[in-house]
Amino acid sequence: MKKIDNKFIKALVILAIPIILQNLITASLNLLDNIMIGHLGVSEIASIGLANQYYLIFFMTVTGCAFGSGIFMSQFWGRRDIKSIKKYLGIAIISSVSFSILFALGAVIYPEYIIKIFTDDVRVITLGVGYLRYVSLSYIFTALSVTIQTCLRSTGQTSLPMKGSLIGLISNGVLNYIFIFGKLGVPAMGVSGAAIGTTFSRLFELTYLIYMIYSKDNIIKSTFKEMFGFSSFMLKSYIRKASPVIANDFLWILGMTFYSKAYALLGTEAIATMQIALIMNNLFLICGQGIAIAAAIMIGNNIGEGKAFLEIKKDAYNISIFTIVIGIVIGIAFFIVAPYVMLLFNVTQSVKEDVIFIIRTMSVVLPLRFFGVLQIIGTFRSGGDVLYAIYTEMMSLWVVGIPLAFFSALYLKVDIRIVYMFVCIEDVAKIFFIIPRLKSGKWIKVII
Repeated sequence: MKKIDNKFIKALVILAIPIILQNLITASLNLLDNIMIGHLGVSEIASIGLANQYYLIFFMTVTGCAFGSGIFMSQFWGRRDIKSIKKYLGIAIISSVSFSILFALGAVIYPEYIIKIFTDDVRVITLGVGYLRYVSLSYIFTALSVTIQTCLRSTGQTSLPMKGSLIGLISNGVLNYIFIFGKLGVPAMGVSGAAIGTTFSRLFELTYLIYMIYSKDNIIKSTFKEMFGFSSFMLKSYIRKASPVIANDFLWILGMTFYSKAYALLGTEAIATMQIALIMNNLFLICGQGIAIAAAIMIGNNIGEGKAFLEIKKDAYNISIFTIVIGIVIGIAFFIVAPYVMLLFNVTQSVKEDVIFIIRTMSVVLPLRFFGVLQIIGTFRSGGDVLYAIYTEMMSLWVVGIPLAFFSALYLKVDIRIVYMFVCIEDVAKIFFIIPRLKSGKWIKVII
């Protein structure tokens, strides 16, 4: 393998930094919710954690809709075909909003059944039901924001989504404080107050994005006809490529939900432990996901421009080495700071000790996790090799990770620490699927 191309890596980092910052802001929004709710108790933390499992299924579904369109957008941007980009934006809006309406209706009509999937704790169910009903409208705002952000990123505009997320974070912090604890004459609403704050913050974020696009004549500014005047051929192409992405993201987050069910078998404290630990896991992954998204944009653009396959393959190698190194550095940092995280939460000593152990376990496997995220999102999907990306994800998750989680929780009857160590074997399994495909170059496909 040749020496890393520093010029290429520099361009990658410049593109990735705003994406990483946006992901950090988004993760901070979730962290803020949990820190504020964490002052209320373990049941409150658990209720939001379980309600968010439903949200995550929704979020990954609409992200799949957006990313499926983003595969086309990034390659069309390589050819500077703005008209086609706008049409794929319209297709993605229709599909993502349609799913968001279905999920919102589910949260309003069947919230109790959703929470009962994970726990029988009456207090946790009651709190979770209130949260789901109040947060349901935010799903539609989120679907539109995610789709617009994907289009902006695919055209190399990464700072605008970041600014939108910052507005969402600030407004969410202020509104959470008001509604959770009852300030400025508003009654204290606890968990339901967090849902109201989240809904309004998502609306403010979406409003900002639309205002900036249309007031500043952004290149993706579109009329109704430009967005929705797509051909049947475009729609079929989208369905052919996006359907596997949507299915993959849905099945992936469904797998995460099964993990949550396995954790819930160990009790409410185990749920709270993993809720806190998974917040930190999301913070771990921010940098890796940012690099993966930036890599997807660059690789997709290069394929659209007609760059030689050997050069594209070399770029993928360069990004892989860089990503693993970053994963090692961030893993060491989080290993060190793990004990200090628990100063933010009001939980029992046993929960604190479990969370610290699990965060440190996450830190050790982080380089492998970064590598897997990079190849599935940044390399295989953007290269047009969607089906192999799904194969890799589903085999490691459903054949390795989930069976081991339930085996350890139900039959070995071990504690949450050991269960999570079994779960981490999934990241090791992915490597055996990824490396042969990456070396072969078969993932490089022109789809436009």
